[in-house]
Amino acid sequence: MKVITCFSYKGGAGRTTAAANIAAALASVRDNVGSIKSSLRRKVALIDLDVFSAGTHRVFEISNDQINRLKPCVQDYLREQMGPSDYIDQGGVKLGNQYMEQFRMMRGGANNCDDEFTLFPAKPDPEGGFVVQKQHENVLIELLMELESKNHAFDYVILDGESGTRQMADIALRLADIVLMFFRLTWQHIDGTLNTASNFEKKAKPFYLIPTCVPLVHGAENVYRDEAPGLNELVKLTERIPEDSELNAFARQHQKSAGRFWADLNGDGGRLCIHESLCLKGEERIVVFDAGAREDRAAKDFYRMAAEINMLHPPSE
Repeated sequence: MKVITCFSYKGGAGRTTAAANIAAALASVRDNVGSIKSSLRRKVALIDLDVFSAGTHRVFEISNDQINRLKPCVQDYLREQMGPSDYIDQGGVKLGNQYMEQFRMMRGGANNCDDEFTLFPAKPDPEGGFVVQKQHENVLIELLMELESKNHAFDYVILDGESGTRQMADIALRLADIVLMFFRLTWQHIDGTLNTASNFEKKAKPFYLIPTCVPLVHGAENVYRDEAPGLNELVKLTERIPEDSELNAFARQHQKSAGRFWADLNGDGGRLCIHESLCLKGEERIVVFDAGAREDRAAKDFYRMAAEINMLHPPSE
C-alpha cells in the first residue's frame, strides 16, 4: 500500500479537488470513459485530514448537513481513539452509500469506479473545536496499518492534508510515502512551496511540484475574455514568475522527481500540470468520469497524474 499526501503551502491551490479526482481516477475500472484512457483498477481510500477546514466531501457533492449527521467522522476517530477496524466499518463512505448518490449517478461513479472506493470525511465544523495532539499521529498510523491489512487490503490511501505547516499538515507529511505539492503561480505560493520542498528533499521521500490555476493564454482554450482589463499584464507576469522565482531551475534540477509535472521533459515546451481553477471556473466536483469533460484539460491532467503515480509507485513496490 502507498500513502499519498496532498499538500499545499497556502489555501486556494485546488488541492482538495485534485486529491479527489486523482483518487477516483486510480479507482477507475472501465477504459475510455471520460478522461480515463486505461482503467487503473486500484482499491483506494481518501481521508480528509483538513480537520479545521474540511471540504473533501463537497467535491463528491455531499452537503455539510449530511456530513454533520454522519458519525464517526475523522475528528471522532481521532478524539475518541476508537478501534481502527470499527472506524473503517462505521465511518467509511463507500460508493453504495446514499450520500454518494450524486457522484454515483450524476458524475459517472456507478460502473466506472471500484465499489470499494471509500471516503473518510471530516466534519466541516467540528463541535467545540478540535485540538491536534501528538498521539493523533499514532492513531492515524494504526488506521493506515488496518487499511493495509489483509482484512481491507487497500492499494492507495490519499490524505487530503491541511495547508501550511501546522501540526496536522506535518503529521500528514510524515505519514506519506509520496507527496504531491500543489501551488498557484503567485509569489507567496511558490516561495513557500519551494522552501518546503527544499527541506523535504532531505528526507528522501518522493515529492512532486504540481502547479495549478495556470492561465490559458493561447488559442481557443483561453478562458479569459480578450478585452478583460489587465489581461496582457497578467499574462506577462504569469509567464515571468516561474523563471524569476527559481521554480524552473528547481524543477529542472529535480526533473525526474519534483519537476516531473512541471519541467520541460520533451524539450518542446510541453508541461504536465493542472489547470483546474480556470478550466472548471471554480467548480469542485469529480470530472474524470464525465463524458462532457472528456477534452477538459483539468480532467485529462488528473487522469495523467494518477496514471503516472500508478506507474512510478505501484502498491507492490
